[in-house]
Amino acid sequence: MQLSRTEICRLMGIGAMLIWAVVLLGFYVTGRVESYIRPEYLRTCTLLAGLGLLALSAFNLRHLRAQETCGHDHGHDHHHDHDHEQGCCGHDHDHGHVHEDTSFLGNGAGLAIMVIPVLISVLYSQDRFLSSATIRNKGFVEDPNAVAARVEKELPGAASAAKGEEEEILEYTLADLEKVVQRSPEGNLMLTVDQLFYTAGDAELQRVLKGQPVEAVGQIIPDKDSGKKNRLRIFILMVSCCAADAQPVSIAVEFPGTPPPHKEMQWVKVSGTMVYAVENGQKQAILKAVKMEPTKEPANDLLY
Repeated sequence: MQLSRTEICRLMGIGAMLIWAVVLLGFYVTGRVESYIRPEYLRTCTLLAGLGLLALSAFNLRHLRAQETCGHDHGHDHHHDHDHEQGCCGHDHDHGHVHEDTSFLGNGAGLAIMVIPVLISVLYSQDRFLSSATIRNKGFVEDPNAVAARVEKELPGAASAAKGEEEEILEYTLADLEKVVQRSPEGNLMLTVDQLFYTAGDAELQRVLKGQPVEAVGQIIPDKDSGKKNRLRIFILMVSCCAADAQPVSIAVEFPGTPPPHKEMQWVKVSGTMVYAVENGQKQAILKAVKMEPTKEPANDLLY
């Protein structure tokens, strides 16, 4: 079957839709989409968009040769000698022939613009932030209340210490904390970076955690803002909707001397004791590190 120029140009558009459909469905099936958006928000939309493009491509392919013409071929510069009121097909119709753009160059350029960037992104993207400069430009979360809605469910502090009859206030203790936080074989309280960051805004948790051995997992970068050479920052990314609005949640990690060898943006597990200090007019959670070692990137590396 020989295709006309118009049909070939239409095939280019169908091919672009098919590529986008495959990309969207591939991201859904493999789970890569969760590196870019909150799963409960747009994951299903990604599936529906991929299926929709696939269905549209199939429909257009099936009707590729259908044309709203009189059934005869003619060039663009032709003369009509027939009655405009009585169509060439033997029935009345409005005279509105559609002369589609059959320029291979124009359609090829459009196809390239639609397809090449997405293919390059799919093939070379590592589905993560690779630059510490990008992390700093995004700006660290500074207000512990920003993670309160999530952390308070996992790490109850002063808000959950009020209980009993007649509004009796019971002191929050280490035993209360150990009911919701496990200890490692080394005896460290295993907390997340956002939980440690949150404690800077909770006086009860500060009192309980101060001096306690803890460990946390996150990515590491130099703490350039402090001006202290023995400090790093450990962080995880908090996502509100998608990767575009991701912000790093971090705490300072302070060593007794020069930090051990490490790579920027490396995933590490840091263990040490917690202290709290006012710096730049704000209470800061600081992990006095005694050990830092590389670790595997967790399966869920984003904070939702």
